[in-house]
Amino acid sequence: MRRLRDGRGHHRAVNDPGNRPRQLDQHVPYLPVATQSDQLRTEQTTVHPIGVSWARFGRRYLSLAHILEVLPITGDVIPTAVNGDEVARSGQGGRCIRMNGITNTAKTPAPTRSFGEELRRLRGAMTLRRFAELSHFSSGHISNVENGTKPPTEEFAKACDSALGTEGALLALYLRTCDRVDHGKRPRPAQLPPSPRLVGRTGVLRALDEHLRRYGDAASATVMALDGQAGVGKTSLAVAWAHEVKDRFPDGVFFVDLHGYSADGEPVEAAEVLEDILKALGVPSESMPATTERRSALLRTRLDGSRTLLVLDNAARAEQVRPLIPAAPGCLVLVTSRQRMATLAVRHGAFCMTVDPFDRADAVMLLRDVVGSTRVDAEPAAADRIVTLCGGLPLAVRVAAERIAASRHLTLAGLAEDLSDVNQRLDVLSPDDVEAAVRAVFSWSFRALEPDAGRLFRLLSLHPGREFGIDSASVLAQCETAKTVRMLDTLVRGHLLQEAGRHRFRFHDLLRDYAGEQALAMESGEVAAVRRRLLEWYLQAAAAANRVMSPHRCFPQLTVVDTGCAVPDFATAGDAVRWCEVELANLAAATVQAISLDLDTVAFGLPLVLTGYLYRRNPWSTWLAPLTASLDRARHQNDLPAQAWILNNLGSGHLDQHRLDEAMRCFREELGIRQRLDDRSGQAWSRIGLGRVHQAGGEHRAAIEHHRLAQAIFERLDERWAWAIAKSYIADAHRAMGECDLALDGLTQAVVVLHDLGDRQSESCALDKLGDVHRDLGDLRGTVGYLEQALAAGISVVDLWGRAVFLRKLGDVHHELGEEDKARQAWTEAIELFEALGDARARGIRAQLTALDHEPVPSQRREYRT
Repeated sequence: MRRLRDGRGHHRAVNDPGNRPRQLDQHVPYLPVATQSDQLRTEQTTVHPIGVSWARFGRRYLSLAHILEVLPITGDVIPTAVNGDEVARSGQGGRCIRMNGITNTAKTPAPTRSFGEELRRLRGAMTLRRFAELSHFSSGHISNVENGTKPPTEEFAKACDSALGTEGALLALYLRTCDRVDHGKRPRPAQLPPSPRLVGRTGVLRALDEHLRRYGDAASATVMALDGQAGVGKTSLAVAWAHEVKDRFPDGVFFVDLHGYSADGEPVEAAEVLEDILKALGVPSESMPATTERRSALLRTRLDGSRTLLVLDNAARAEQVRPLIPAAPGCLVLVTSRQRMATLAVRHGAFCMTVDPFDRADAVMLLRDVVGSTRVDAEPAAADRIVTLCGGLPLAVRVAAERIAASRHLTLAGLAEDLSDVNQRLDVLSPDDVEAAVRAVFSWSFRALEPDAGRLFRLLSLHPGREFGIDSASVLAQCETAKTVRMLDTLVRGHLLQEAGRHRFRFHDLLRDYAGEQALAMESGEVAAVRRRLLEWYLQAAAAANRVMSPHRCFPQLTVVDTGCAVPDFATAGDAVRWCEVELANLAAATVQAISLDLDTVAFGLPLVLTGYLYRRNPWSTWLAPLTASLDRARHQNDLPAQAWILNNLGSGHLDQHRLDEAMRCFREELGIRQRLDDRSGQAWSRIGLGRVHQAGGEHRAAIEHHRLAQAIFERLDERWAWAIAKSYIADAHRAMGECDLALDGLTQAVVVLHDLGDRQSESCALDKLGDVHRDLGDLRGTVGYLEQALAAGISVVDLWGRAVFLRKLGDVHHELGEEDKARQAWTEAIELFEALGDARARGIRAQLTALDHEPVPSQRREYRT
């Protein structure tokens, strides 16, 4: 049987009676196509030697090009004219076919040769130099074509025929090997995998649609790149969207897995991908260009004028993608990668979009889609807990959901409990199917890292906080800042880290678990030393910040351990405050980690050096638990000085949260310890704490008594700064009792001393208290003046909490003066600061703003900075 292709591109089987020479009717220039019952009619036919039945019937005919496709013609049988008049034999062997009286001489077909091989055979003994002179092409170019490293061109084939006198044989071979059959006769590529069921992602889909709508008719191919961490669902999203838009690309859809991150090993090279695509476009192997650049050029040629969609999935780097981008305006290239494809944006104007993990609603929707609404609705709290523990990562949520769906006895609450154990979370989310295992897909990203970046990835899991900066990362890796920045950028571009702010980074929770596993497996002998180095560095950095923020307060000398890493250089108090603000949660976490590692120098040292900052900042929702744990450790170790300093901090925390009894117990216990230690300065600060508690409880005489005792101690010790602090507290108590003259005198003395010492922070507090006195006296203009001075003094040290309090008071006074616009401005700024600090007072001020134009706002007459 032979196969004959009809006009619709289908092949028909016909009988082959053997290879007998026959003459065909010279008046039959075309071969007709069977149109009924998929059989060729045999009446009025002349039988071709190879068994094709000729018949003139119907309106469909096969042209010479179709005949040449069907006949088993080898490279030795070359058509000498493209108009179908004649096909002449060239070379030894093969068969000769002549139209207008076709003669067939059947012999055993010769092996098919490439253009280069046939050229070399026909050139025979002619030297390259002589042939170059005759063809007007260089010897190097001819040699490259013969060796297959350069493709022939039509011009080159014509020149070769002219030089060799082969009467168009090489041109015909070129035309045949280039497969110049009409593009419409080839099957249309439709390589997309089945469309997945997509949950959520409406925002990303809308953005892709909008970009294609706006730029789909640009002057060159449109390029879009989706990036995101492992397991976030980039491929599913790309395939689903490609199915939605594929009808806009009638010339074909290609899907290529570039294996950038997979269990299979190395990424696929662009040259290999180009070969596959070009073969699908009809380029035969013998005509395949040898280099990536030429294959890329041929792809652009083949796709010119077409509307083709190329989905390039799982790219490792932009260099893997760039040769695959066509130039045709109607084409679209959709790329997915775990790397941010910034190069594609710069060089090809690509629209780059990061695919984030699901929000809670979409994650629960996916859980519901797999498990079923009934079970999810029966345990809504457990469902929320599961998606939270999975970090919204679609792969993790789906694996968790499949575990529940596969078992009638596993409840959502049971799975949530399993996931709550950090040590087994990845085990729960890593089933036997490696392709679906969260641990496995993370490993493919990790494996692609350079050794130094991989080591940093592992060591960052040892950081005690949820986010970290460049300095602490450098300490962990013990390398210079510039190198750390490059490695962090590598991890961010690979979505192994997330940017949490300027020069701030964090892990996805599951990636942190994975990095921790790798650290214990590969850095087990170094883990303890790395943690200790980072915690000691945090203590030294906090001590450096404290020396700038509280230069006049005396603190015990700390034991310094050489970490080999430089601490930040704080030029101003503002720099130190900003660093403490950024590292606030990490310093608390470092205290807790130090306790677990029995590193008492850090566990006790951090609360000590942060005393002044904690007093000003009031971050007690973050710090009360670490301080309590640190106190327990100090008691266990019977470390009395540490207990005293921690009790002072805890007393301030309880006082700021209006738990006066707990605050009183802390300061009294501290005073007892200070007396046992004969610590005179410490006793004075304990008295200051007790006076503040009495003041907050309205016991102003008792407050004055404690403050005066403290002032006397400070005066004997010649601690002028501490004396001024005590003086301002005494004056504020006099104000509370209506003794405004005494208050004004005492606060004025305090402001002078603090100004002379250059402590703008404490000076601003004293100025604020002077404003309170003038407000009680009814001098609202004077109050505004002192509050503005307090704001000006405090701005240099970035005291956000104090500034927020001053602004609220200023808004109140402007409101009392009937200056509503100024009141609104001051309250708005106060709200912004309180919200940034997580202070609940923002809600109360917002209510005042809402009521400003509708009803009188109650005056906030008393606001103590205790």
